Amino acid sequence: METWLVDAFADAEFRGNPAGVVLCPDGLPPAGRMQEAARSAGLPTLAFLHPLAEGHYRVRWFTPGKELNICGHATVASACYLHEVGGVDDGLPLVFETGAGPLYTHRTGDEFAIDLPVMHTAPVAPPPGLQEALGVQLTSCERAEDDILVEVGSVDEVAGLKPDFEALAAIDCRGHVVTARGGKDGVDFVSRTFFPALGVDEDQVCVSAHCKLAPYWARRLGKETMSALQLSERGGRLSVALAGDRVHVAGPAVVRRRLLDLW
Repeated sequence: METWLVDAFADAEFRGNPAGVVLCPDGLPPAGRMQEAARSAGLPTLAFLHPLAEGHYRVRWFTPGKELNICGHATVASACYLHEVGGVDDGLPLVFETGAGPLYTHRTGDEFAIDLPVMHTAPVAPPPGLQEALGVQLTSCERAEDDILVEVGSVDEVAGLKPDFEALAAIDCRGHVVTARGGKDGVDFVSRTFFPALGVDEDQVCVSAHCKLAPYWARRLGKETMSALQLSERGGRLSVALAGDRVHVAGPAVVRRRLLDLW
């Protein structure tokens, strides 16, 4: 089985979020073996694909620390790999079966779009220690089933964050999404995402976070189609559209190279 490195949401300005993609034609390996491979790869996420039918795949995702229930950027990376390396027709929409339900992708030119379920948030009081761990004043705090989403006052505050990751990991949630209203160049909102409890201090471009950010900012901005930037070290540019109970997230992706054999 070959492992390929793909950068999702990478363009001329931003380097996007790396993911490893492993095609498993004979079936997915045992979970322990996939976890071991993800730990050895040291990438934010390793996606394992098993073909079920033409354009139809079973997928599981592993960080170096644990399995994920949903991972958008590694699914976009998987779609890019299948179209660019796997010989899948560019006009064929893809279906990825997951433990959280099916995900759908399609290619439009140089961009890959993914369709995911909306994840709503509700206002909560900030957990004890959260503001201190982030080191910035919070203007709002909301929580989804898995993550905490906080808004801060400016793009510069998001860009300048230097969290205490050990303190963040001690807070009872999967991860932390920090966002602010966009300031210029047609950008509607910016964000950064932190998942130290999963062994990933900062996710360079987190698609699943935009399942929460889309409805959050749609309420505030009164619009359903938005442009977003993730202001991590590598950075990424995303187009986000809210469509009922689904969120469409699109952006460019690039196959970089085949990795050394993990098997």
